[in-house]
Parts: sequence; C-alpha cells; structure tokens
Amino acid sequence: MVRDRKNWVIIGCGYTGARLGRRLAADGCAVVITRRTAAAAADTARAIGPGVVGFALAVEDPAALAERVVPGAAVVIASPPSSDPAGERALIDAAAGAGAARAVYLSSTGVYPASPDGAWMDEDTPPSPTGPRGAARLAAETATLDAAAARGLDAIALRIAGIYGPGRGVAARLRAGSYRIVGAGDSFVSRVHVDDLVSAIIAAGTVDPLPFHLANVADDEPAPSADVADELARALGLPPPPRVSLDDADPDAVAMLTANRRVSNRRLVDGLGVALRYPTWREGMLGGALLEDE
Repeated sequence: MVRDRKNWVIIGCGYTGARLGRRLAADGCAVVITRRTAAAAADTARAIGPGVVGFALAVEDPAALAERVVPGAAVVIASPPSSDPAGERALIDAAAGAGAARAVYLSSTGVYPASPDGAWMDEDTPPSPTGPRGAARLAAETATLDAAAARGLDAIALRIAGIYGPGRGVAARLRAGSYRIVGAGDSFVSRVHVDDLVSAIIAAGTVDPLPFHLANVADDEPAPSADVADELARALGLPPPPRVSLDDADPDAVAMLTANRRVSNRRLVDGLGVALRYPTWREGMLGGALLEDE
C-alpha cells in the first residue's frame, strides 16, 4: 500500500533535497525546506519553485522544527551528520512531538566495510566504516533509528551510493578538468542517479506499512572508476583523465573509491517498488542527457 503523503519537510536541502523538492512540488505536495541560514533557505526555496517554504534550522538546535511539521508529514533528514548524534536524536524528538508520520534518513554506503575482492553487500552486511565520514554517518544513522523507535515514529535509513546527475559527477568533473583516477581505478564503485534517488526517497516516505528500516540505494551495476571515466571521456571527446597515487589523493576520496564494494539494491527494487530510470551508469551518463549540457 502507498500512502498519499502530501506534506514534506526536507532538512538540509542541498543538491538532492532541491531535486526532491521540485518533484514533490510538481506533484502538488506542500514542501518545507531548511538550510543553516535564513538567506540560504530563502534562496533554495525560491529556486525550487512557488509555494515552497524555507527556514533556518541547525541540526544541533531543532526547536524551530516543531512549528513547521504538519501532523502526518514525512520528514527527510538530508543534512550532514552532526558533531554529536544527540543532534539527530533531538531532530527526531522534535519531529515526533509535532506529529510527523515518518522520518527518512539519508545515510551512505560508506558504512559498509571495504572488500578485498569486490564482494556484494546488502543490508544484512555488518557495518564497518573505513573512514571518519563513514563512522560519523553510521553514528548518526543509528541515533536516528534508535530515537525513532523510542518515540514510536516510523523511520527508515537509506544507504546511498555515489550520487551523480546534472552538474554533479564524473561528466561534470571531466569537463572541468578536475577528475582524477585514484590509484589503479579498478575497485568496484556503486552509484545512483539523483533522479532515481529522489524516487527512492518518495517511496520510502510513502509506502505503508514500512517493510524494513534499512535500504540501499544504488543502481544495478557497480563498476570500476577507471572504466567509467575512460569511456565517458571518449564519449565527450576528452582525453582520459590522469591517474594519481593513493598517497597524493584526498583520504576521503581514497576511502570511497578503493573500498571495492558492490552494493545490492534488491530491497530498493523489490521491497520499495522503485523502478530505476537509470539502471546502470551507461543509461545515466552515456544515454545523452549528461553528454549534452549539465
């Protein structure tokens, strides 16, 4: 069963949140978004479209949230992890106290362990982050789900693979000349197009009853970064991107691009009923849209 949820709050409305807000507003939903400052919130709301309301909210001080949540709303937490998981717990307390019906937390596949052989990982794989970002994300995810369970609030964490789309991802960085292949570039990397991620968030916020509390969001075909970048560069008429050694690369990029994990999306497709518009990076990056003008 899918519930017709027409009120949404998007906390930390950045690249993905803005894309989500536009889809929801186009579908006739009431959309409230937050940024850390009032000016940024107003600018983002205006860019999303008429009728979208924006206000300032700090994850560490969510008191203003209670005044903005309509009973029965879905609350999407898209903000980076707070410095202390107490921030996420306070967000859930405020949302539950205001009558929210569901919380959707945007987490990361960075919570999973690295693999020496490109093993497939699903939601039953024990988390073991390889870097500080993954550890912070796992702490925030755990705090969110635990706090929601304590308050009797439906909640789900979406563990999201590398996001790409218009203006973001390999194509944009190849055009800008900033893309580098880290090491050999032969580790498997899972990805998802932002529009498929938006579909996943909407499904997670509306399916009723909620079938589980964790779901991976990734496409069907993890692929090595060198294969993707080299083929995309050829399609764009650009030279292959340069390689950099692991020692010369950003540690967070190394952790993400060399983890060599393949992330299963079976729950996303079978449990949440999401039909991927871009089932592999080929449709998403080579299908035309990203080769023209991002």
